Amino acid sequence: MTLLERRIRRAAILIVLGVATLLVTLLWRHPLSFMAFLGVGSPLILVGILLYLHALASSRTIDES
Repeated sequence: MTLLERRIRRAAILIVLGVATLLVTLLWRHPLSFMAFLGVGSPLILVGILLYLHALASSRTIDES
């Protein structure tokens, strides 16, 4: 497994955790569920996206096919 694949896998794990958190908070009927939606789920997805973009931007290999 290359460095790029490991970085993308970490980003994907964060995004999946964020989406799972969002789904749980949508099913949860409590006033704090909205705070968990914004305070936990959204930042996880945002950090996952930023890590994914950073992994692509800092990649040293270029496919010329």
